[in-house]
Amino acid sequence: MSNFNLANRFRRYQLNKTTESVLNSGHPWILNGKLSTAISAFQDGDWMRLVSGTNETLGFGIYSSSGPIGIRIIQRGNDFSLPQLKQTIEKVLELRKPLRTKTNAYRLLHGENDLIPGVTVDRYGSTWVVQTYSNSLRTFSRLVVRLLYSAATNSEEPIPKQIVWISPQRIGSEKSLPVRFLRGKKEIPYEEGIFLNQVQWKTKIPGQKGGFFLDVRNLRQYILEKPELARDKDCLHLFSHTGLTSVCLEEVGAKSVLSTDGAKEALEEFVSHILPENEILNFEKKNTILTKGKHHLVRADLFQDWGFLEDRKFSLIVLDPPNLTPNQASIPAGKKAYRSLISKALSHLEPGGDLILLSCSGRILESEFEKIGRETLANKGWKYKDLFKLRPEPDHPTRKEFPEGKYFKVHIYKKCEPLDQ
Repeated sequence: MSNFNLANRFRRYQLNKTTESVLNSGHPWILNGKLSTAISAFQDGDWMRLVSGTNETLGFGIYSSSGPIGIRIIQRGNDFSLPQLKQTIEKVLELRKPLRTKTNAYRLLHGENDLIPGVTVDRYGSTWVVQTYSNSLRTFSRLVVRLLYSAATNSEEPIPKQIVWISPQRIGSEKSLPVRFLRGKKEIPYEEGIFLNQVQWKTKIPGQKGGFFLDVRNLRQYILEKPELARDKDCLHLFSHTGLTSVCLEEVGAKSVLSTDGAKEALEEFVSHILPENEILNFEKKNTILTKGKHHLVRADLFQDWGFLEDRKFSLIVLDPPNLTPNQASIPAGKKAYRSLISKALSHLEPGGDLILLSCSGRILESEFEKIGRETLANKGWKYKDLFKLRPEPDHPTRKEFPEGKYFKVHIYKKCEPLDQ
């Protein structure tokens, strides 16, 4: 670690009462709008020693000049401790231990929820995919990856052959940088073989949004462990992405699985897993159902047009839209979109069927998401027997000081019936 000269890296920044209370609350972010005018002396990526009005050192952070998050707090206390950072990362690996026997694809490092703000590391087979959510964190992310690699060599965590770094993807004002290899080298995109229980899969690196959505594993695991959920049923998977959840439905004996997504590339990647090498399906045309075995696939804009479904009914519907609240201003429209999507899904649900609602919209809390689901069913004249909420897997820990980090929700409404039946 000799090339990280930590002693001279931190610049002093004095907190005001508002930002001091944020730091003391345990929340990992200080927003740009809360910073004093003294911040104008700092540059993007500066490491900061955060002091109180009485000049007491309270913690350490990294400044970002673009985006809503001004300072990401990387450690609390009066002295920055590299051993403490190492210990935090060792605990992260210990948390993942139960996953290694059932899958080789999981989130190794979950950013703020693992006390390492703005940096995620996903394992796909023999590759780690590193994402930083601001260019200001590039140096910090390299330090973190180095410590994570060192901790892996001293634990049961497999050593990666490749480490791929992806530049920020969700910060509109930041310039996107090319994919880089921090370890190993391959022509991209390339495939990694992964498994979940008995299901074998290949994912592209870096692929759609850096791979596929690892947070959905709790639902995929639930499907594989409770095959009666889909066995002998016609299933509808809305916003299917690259299709692993649909394949899990097929694996447990679904009668048919209709998968739909708006992204042509995602559907092409999906069918590459279920077609022979010399066979292709063409998704240029929207709203046209293409069939291969039990799978029916269609490219459609689900925010605009569900006409391709006509009057078809399904015994199981999985509704997994993208993030509908990318910023604070989008919350009312996001809630309205959820209600509309749930209403449309109900019009295609068989009486007695199950409705699975997923949300990755972090600005809609779990209680609010439950309210949206319950009220929409009631308003549309539906009742249900049970509501079952899936807990996050060990690679997606949550912290009470950081409610935004509990962004992913899976709610299963069992045995839904119209009230008049």
